[in-house]
Amino acid sequence: MKNQLTNLLKNHTMKKLILILLCTGFVSSLSAQKVALHSSSDVQFFTGSNGFVEAVNAATSGDTLYLPGGGFPTNSITIDKQLLIFGAGHYADSAAATSTTILNGYINLSDNADSIHFEGVDILGGLSTTSNHAVNHIMIKYCRIQGELNIRGDQSNPALNLVVTNSVVTGTVRLTNAQNAGIFNSLFNTDIYDTNGNLFKNNIFFLNNYSVSTYRYTIYGNNNTIENNIFLRIRDREIMGNSNILRNNLTPKETPFWGTTPIASDNHTGVAVETIFVNQTGNVFDYTHNYHLQSPETYLGTDGAQVGIYGGLFPYKEGAVPSNPHIYLKNIGAETDDQGQLQIQIGVKAQTR
Repeated sequence: MKNQLTNLLKNHTMKKLILILLCTGFVSSLSAQKVALHSSSDVQFFTGSNGFVEAVNAATSGDTLYLPGGGFPTNSITIDKQLLIFGAGHYADSAAATSTTILNGYINLSDNADSIHFEGVDILGGLSTTSNHAVNHIMIKYCRIQGELNIRGDQSNPALNLVVTNSVVTGTVRLTNAQNAGIFNSLFNTDIYDTNGNLFKNNIFFLNNYSVSTYRYTIYGNNNTIENNIFLRIRDREIMGNSNILRNNLTPKETPFWGTTPIASDNHTGVAVETIFVNQTGNVFDYTHNYHLQSPETYLGTDGAQVGIYGGLFPYKEGAVPSNPHIYLKNIGAETDDQGQLQIQIGVKAQTR
């Protein structure tokens, strides 16, 4: 079977199909993991757990990397080129046919990584920029970041237009050098630090790191626009900062603390936690929970749609399935028949977003 696939690659009309199978883990079930590096003129494959790092090193700006399910150690890699990076997703049930894609290490971005795009990967070690490097137009979509998300610097050379959407961030977020960032329809376990002049819409903020001795805040920063979010902290305070705009957010607290000189309007306050979601308990993100609202028609955002991750311009996509073609079914026979044929059943679904 492996030789047959190799021969198919010689046929130009089959390259895209093979890329789809590779990037979602079909071929990796028959042989070693393969990362596909796709450029304007060629396709290269990198085998094994080091395939991601080797593909990054071989790539040039504008190339696309397709990662199958499985784990890829990155140690502490610095990426200094513009790449599009697609994995198979981070939800185990949605990626059951392929396994999830895990980047097991820390990723740092430098100057020339403008417009880098991460989609459908689980980053264990965190994602950051080099201090005061203006890495502009970073896109993080359908991902999970388990370590910190840290845009480093002092605004002397800001990183413009970071976008995080439809993602889960379980580590600390620091936006010290981010300017005009947009954080949409995502879920956060911990605090957002050093954010100034950025936009937060339709997110869920949990209350992990709950402290019984000191107050904590969900968002630390000034002059942000904060709309249509759900704040789940009960004892701790919501905002630490000046002149933030807060509209149509939902919180269990009767008298939330919106910081100093806030501009606040139409916020939904005093909502009992147990009445917010269809199924949610505890103080952290959980894959088994259901974050749909019990009463979506009651708690509306600035746009007339529901608050939380299923409202707004970028409603949360179930399973955070990445936008490249998705393998949802994979049945491979245990052995060949009398004619030497192997029975394979693959279900592939195109994505509209």
